[in-house]
Amino acid sequence: MMRRPPRSTQSRSSAASDVYKRQIELDKICASIRDTVHANAVYIAYFHNGGHFINGVEMDKYTVVGEDYDCCVVSYKKSFKDVLVNNFPYLFHNLLVRNRHYCNDVSKHKFQDRCYKDELESRGMKSAYTFLIKNPIKETPIGFISLEYNIVEGFNPDDEKYILKKQNTIANLLNLNK
Repeated sequence: MMRRPPRSTQSRSSAASDVYKRQIELDKICASIRDTVHANAVYIAYFHNGGHFINGVEMDKYTVVGEDYDCCVVSYKKSFKDVLVNNFPYLFHNLLVRNRHYCNDVSKHKFQDRCYKDELESRGMKSAYTFLIKNPIKETPIGFISLEYNIVEGFNPDDEKYILKKQNTIANLLNLNK
């Protein structure tokens, strides 16, 4: 008679498998977008709660869950887990107000978020374009997608329509991540 593992073990294993499958799907979407818009790097992140500050206020964080990049670009997945949104206040303010943040030229852009500029420069990126991902039903922010280029003004504004078409698919996968 074969012995089965306890149900709790099966469900944890199954949940881990589902998360892994969603991450593979998000990586494929990033690859498709990168190929279409000719970016050097594309990554998707989702927002989540990350505990509380000492004063009791909740910490808003994000984690990179999907990416595709040129061979010379460093992965964000490895280093961008549970990152405080407060580290990039101007970027996230623009995302929430305008649903996008464009940086056409890193060297000339006025950065309120020094960490963001330093991160782009360390990766050899000269322009970056970030788009908010919202829950399609509740219209609440659940994540973002960012495109990075090693040339100035790398993004063609006409390609924004392509990004917008992908947003619901990404949103559905991110909703499953929670």
